[in-house]
Amino acid sequence: MSFIDKWLKHLEEGAATILIALLTLTIAAQIFFRYFLNSPLSWSEELSQFLLICLCFVAATAVLKRGEHYSIDTFISMLPVEVRRFAEAAALLVELLLLVALAYYSFRIGALYVGTYSLILKIPEEVKAYLMSYCFFSMALHVVVRISKTFKPGA
Repeated sequence: MSFIDKWLKHLEEGAATILIALLTLTIAAQIFFRYFLNSPLSWSEELSQFLLICLCFVAATAVLKRGEHYSIDTFISMLPVEVRRFAEAAALLVELLLLVALAYYSFRIGALYVGTYSLILKIPEEVKAYLMSYCFFSMALHVVVRISKTFKPGA
């Protein structure tokens, strides 16, 4: 499981880097064409929106893997060590259940969007929902690994 977790981390961070580069190039091209050539691109806003949606979910997955999402652990940090481990595991279990539910429902939403396309680029609309479903599932895998690490001796 740890191997898959590390492999997913590298995949997600690489994808986020590529998405940032593509988003930057798309916006830079739009600025250049609009203000220097006085001929705006018709597709750049739609592509930028799509790339930003993808970036948000892929980056959220990578950030969750690193454990860098905001959290308030004041109460948990005051608990004794053994109780703290179970409280952290309980919080992670709630997080896992939420992520699995989000993965399931975003997959169902994707099925509703089958056959619909964006106006200019004709990107299938279900791609966004299926990407969300993948990201929620990937986050759930990262949480499973964190739960298993919570119960390892010396954790």
